[in-house]
Parts: sequence; C-alpha cells; structure tokens
Amino acid sequence: MIKISTQGEALLGRKLNEIEKRQLPFATAVALNRTAQDVKAAEVKAMKADFDRPTRFTLNSLFIKPAKKSRLEAVVWVKDYASKAAAPTAWLLPEVMGGNRKAKRSESLLSAKGILPSGKALVPGKGAKLDGHGNVSRGFMQKILSGLGAQGDRHANSTDSKRSVGNQQRFFVLGKGATAIGIAERTGKTSISMLLAFGKTPSYGSLLDFYGIANRVIGSELPRHGREAMNEAVLSAK
Repeated sequence: MIKISTQGEALLGRKLNEIEKRQLPFATAVALNRTAQDVKAAEVKAMKADFDRPTRFTLNSLFIKPAKKSRLEAVVWVKDYASKAAAPTAWLLPEVMGGNRKAKRSESLLSAKGILPSGKALVPGKGAKLDGHGNVSRGFMQKILSGLGAQGDRHANSTDSKRSVGNQQRFFVLGKGATAIGIAERTGKTSISMLLAFGKTPSYGSLLDFYGIANRVIGSELPRHGREAMNEAVLSAK
C-alpha cells in the first residue's frame, strides 16, 4: 500500500506567509490527490508494458483513497473486492510482492466439488477456448463448471441433454482424486478434447515494481503539485 503524505512547510520547502499558512491544509490535500492520480496512471502504464495483454479488469484494479483537509494522506492500492470474480488482491499482489498465485474463483469451485486436487491450478489445454488476452473465456469456463455440476448456485448447473454425447457426460475428469490430470470434453462417441490440465500453482517473482514506480513519481511530482496548489489557493483566498 502506498500512502502519500507531507507535513506543514515541507510541502514547499520554505517559510510560509500568513495567507499560505491558512491555505496550507487545502493546498496540501489538493497536491496529495493530484500526486495520487499520477501514481495510479504510472502504475497502469507499467502494467501495460510489463504484463502480457493485461485485461481491462487488471488495468482498473487500483483505487485511490483521497486526502482531505482533516486527513492529509492519500492512498493508492489494489482493490480487495470484486462483484463476480476473485478480488484483484488475489492475483495482482503476487505480481507485486512475489509468491504463489491465489486460487481463481473457478479453481475454488472445482476444489470444493473435489475435482481439482489440492495444490493444483488450471492450465488451458489444446481444446480450451481463449479470449483475446490468452485466458480461458468466461463463457467457456461457465459451461465447463455447469457441465460438471460445480457452480456455486445449483440452479446454474446444466440439466440440458445436449451436455451428453452418446449417453455419456460431455465434460468429465481424467483420473480420480489426487491423481486426476485434467478436464476433457467428449466431441464424439470415440473422440475427446483436452480442455484444462491440472498443473502446479504458479509462483511469481516480483514483476511490477509498484513501490519503486510510486516513490519515483512522488519524488518528482509532489513538490510541483504543492507549488501549483498553493499558488491556486492563495489566488482564491478571501
């Protein structure tokens, strides 16, 4: 988490006159918030450069908690909430801090159903339908979960006879328990397609220099925003 703050005359690095002292809390809050916006923009730019085809969801994964006159601190960090998917903290923080990627929602559902072995993650197979970012498409994953009866909402699980091929379940698991190797689809009476393999949970080194980027932006932009905000505050003072 990046917290941006500054105290009193340190914002401008000089003695303040009486008008500036009165306007200091307002000018400081403005400067902190403008700097926070710059930090967020720089982090998003770095994601575009460092990540392979980042999704819009990834690029929108940061939030700003703005400073106020009564609380002179702005925060830039990763969202810890999401409406229909894993929170960005689950998969973006390993790119910042390093370490194992946390389970995706689909992996958690399959684990709860006893399909995905402990310590394993989903890896696209040759038959997987990928989106433009190289990920398994959401709709395709929903079909697999539904066909295996692994949806969290039982009403979302498939009861359509089209999921069967030759009176056999369309989607099925290759292997059992800890020895299961993946999920396949029957594409005909005698043919199958490998959709998802069960691989080792990915472990990442730090790919996004989140703190280094933020500190460089703060060092270069906060003093400038401080001077500009104070000039604006003085001009608007009554």
